[in-house]
Amino acid sequence: MPERIKNKDNPYLQLQALMQVLREECPWDKEQTVSSLRRYTLEEIHEVLEAIETVEKNNDWQPLKSELGDILYHIIFYCQIAEEHNQFDLGGVIGSLIDKMIYRHPHVFSDIKTENLGEQWNTLKDSEHKERSSLMDGIPPLPALKYAQKQQQRAARIGFDWNNTDDVMAKMREELAELEAEISAQSDRKRLEDEFGDVFFTLVNLARKLDLDAELCLISTNRKFDRRFRKMEAMSDQSATPMAEMDIDSLENLYAAAKKVIDRESCDE
Repeated sequence: MPERIKNKDNPYLQLQALMQVLREECPWDKEQTVSSLRRYTLEEIHEVLEAIETVEKNNDWQPLKSELGDILYHIIFYCQIAEEHNQFDLGGVIGSLIDKMIYRHPHVFSDIKTENLGEQWNTLKDSEHKERSSLMDGIPPLPALKYAQKQQQRAARIGFDWNNTDDVMAKMREELAELEAEISAQSDRKRLEDEFGDVFFTLVNLARKLDLDAELCLISTNRKFDRRFRKMEAMSDQSATPMAEMDIDSLENLYAAAKKVIDRESCDE
């Protein structure tokens, strides 16, 4: 470790010193702004989610340690840029966080007791944003599935919600029928987009009623398909017929076989 970083009194000061050096001497770090960093931050967040899955599946914590470090680097990066603009520094961020968490936990830091912590959290959080004119205000620019789930959670606060999953399932079948009708009518792209979006939105509602995170469900399925498709490719390499030359029935059979192999491998772990 370079002496100009090593000689700091603790890891936090070392991290700040590292950021300052990179900001001053690395061409890439020097040109970054809060806007340019956004897409990298989003990528890092998804890598954290993947590392958490590694912990859950393999009890391997080291990838999570590494990815949390990357997130921490982004936090210190934003703080450094803000400090350069005379806005705030890391100490200010930490102080603000401490104040906010104490305010949102009156059942811990005061004599107030509550039976519904979720409702209390939402009420206190809303009180911090009294300037909002709508429950829909203040939802961050999340991925579409996550954003939809946030919208539905906000609407549910005033009772605008399905009573149970059966009601949502009925609505889903209704939306699928409407989409099927538009497809049969060979409707224009805009109509198809509208109806397809309605199906997605209803599916997100169903996930919420089942206490599932729609975004995480889709991420998990994406990765599951990736594993199975790669296994298909590996199995195809050992056969006489390349996948590109197989008909759909052969591909479906290969997919089913790949799924069985992966399932068996998972059981053996």
